[in-house]
Amino acid sequence: MSRWQQVFLALARPASQAYGAALRIRAQAYRRGLLRSWRPPVPCISVGNIRLGGTGKTPMVAWLLTWAKERGLTPLVLTRGYRSRPPFLPYPVTPASPVDEAGDEPLLLAQHAPWARIMVDPDRVRAGRKALAEKPFDLVILDDGFQHLRVQRDVDLCLLAPDDLDADWNRVLPAGPWREDASALARAHAFLVGCEAMDEEMLDVLSRLRLGTQRPIYRMEFRIPAARQMHGTEKRTRLHNARALLVTGVARPGRVWRLLQRDLGVHPLGHLTFPDHHPFSASDWHSIHETATRLHADIILATGKDAVKLAPLADERLWILDLTVDFSPITAHPPFSQWISERWGAQEHL
Repeated sequence: MSRWQQVFLALARPASQAYGAALRIRAQAYRRGLLRSWRPPVPCISVGNIRLGGTGKTPMVAWLLTWAKERGLTPLVLTRGYRSRPPFLPYPVTPASPVDEAGDEPLLLAQHAPWARIMVDPDRVRAGRKALAEKPFDLVILDDGFQHLRVQRDVDLCLLAPDDLDADWNRVLPAGPWREDASALARAHAFLVGCEAMDEEMLDVLSRLRLGTQRPIYRMEFRIPAARQMHGTEKRTRLHNARALLVTGVARPGRVWRLLQRDLGVHPLGHLTFPDHHPFSASDWHSIHETATRLHADIILATGKDAVKLAPLADERLWILDLTVDFSPITAHPPFSQWISERWGAQEHL
């Protein structure tokens, strides 16, 4: 750590402590009923995190939507729709919604799960009440909901990055990336840690979390099982000989690169990185097209949330990467699918 970073952290620490204290008071006010909250009439699962930035919330919500379908449940997703610009609120997202109105992640969820209702509204209480008044649902999924205490939940899933349990532990804004201090973790019913490998060093890091809670901890492993044409029907599970250019506008672009090599066997000719949630423009696609031509790339690979923004601009060379998650228990608890089903069953019969 440089001297200037040390000076900044020293100056930011009082503000960080004050901010953390204010959020503790806020959480206590909700817990004691001093601030009003809404209890959905059906079980509610919240998917959220403790830090700013991506930890895999959208793939987690997508997994829950598939899990719900397999159980014959009709799910409702309440999301604020980061960087969306809906013409009205609440805004129901369909697979055909314009991406600039719906937002990249809500549109991706709607295309992944057309059997679900995806509602965009910063006021998720308003969105939930309206959707449930119009149609019955069996399950509410609260996207990015760990700090959204206005909606009561039955299952609170907290997604963590490895750095959350190591260098970033309890480093609250503005001194670090955490939205709340470590006391907030007591609200979680389970923790899901997105890590690529589970070695002795990672287990040592996880011991910090296990000391403070008896909640189940699961490793959340991301996979890319296939790539498919955005404007076509072809789908491949291996891309050994493909001449590919990778384009990403996500929080952790390096992870996508590594997954491509591990899961699809492709070594991209190049990698164009853009900021997370980047609003791709025609000039961006022109630059991507020129780079692909210069590298003699046959296909252009993009993550799902990038592909929905590139689709109106791109030609047949654009391929979308399917992203899924697998879970393995780190603590002595049942497999995640069994655990969430048991939690659901307990709430279903209350």
